[in-house]
Amino acid sequence: MNTKRIMSVDFHNHSEFSYDGHISLDDFLNTNDVDVFAITDHNNMDFHKRYSLGSNLYKLGNKWFIAGEEITTSDAGEIIGLFLVDEVTPGMTLEQTIEAIKNQGGIVYLPHPCDFYRRGKPKLHVVKKYMEKIDIVEVFNAKYLTPLEAILSYSFAKKYSKPFGFGSDAHKPEDLARGYVKLELPSEYLTKDILIKALASRESIVNVVQKRKSFMKRILKILRRW
Repeated sequence: MNTKRIMSVDFHNHSEFSYDGHISLDDFLNTNDVDVFAITDHNNMDFHKRYSLGSNLYKLGNKWFIAGEEITTSDAGEIIGLFLVDEVTPGMTLEQTIEAIKNQGGIVYLPHPCDFYRRGKPKLHVVKKYMEKIDIVEVFNAKYLTPLEAILSYSFAKKYSKPFGFGSDAHKPEDLARGYVKLELPSEYLTKDILIKALASRESIVNVVQKRKSFMKRILKILRRW
């Protein structure tokens, strides 16, 4: 009996528990196109403290959730920890942050490595020193301003032979399901190892969805910061 299933995974999202997020649990549950959401709020895991019951991968309704956190480092911008049980304290060096993620069995995910304008973009001259400890590189982020940022991110991931990550980086409900990957998994039961193994195998990748936000909306948002 064939129990394989195709599941769509979005590795980068922010809930209402993030200082800049406005997405509720119901918003995630009512998003049809994605089966697995990583919730990676800035410098906290309050969403997961409320819903996960201490698990780093859990199911609510018909959706799976990966417990994650987008962490601000002192020397290298932002880094994401996935499959976390405990919060990682922001403000440490990248080396210390990676160690804290790994010490709890987490996965190190490099977000938006080639973003041109983002304040928290990774400082690649620092990141490159620790690439052997980074597990996944985000090649598509729906908040990228230009196609070139994605092209450079793909090239960066390929250079270091890292699995490709895809994220909506959603902060509002209308931003959900703009960046995700469809994976063929061996069963409907999901574990960290099954998911990461599938992502690392190009044969398991069925399709990817890459929808950047409106160019003009991104320009206006950037201008409002200045």
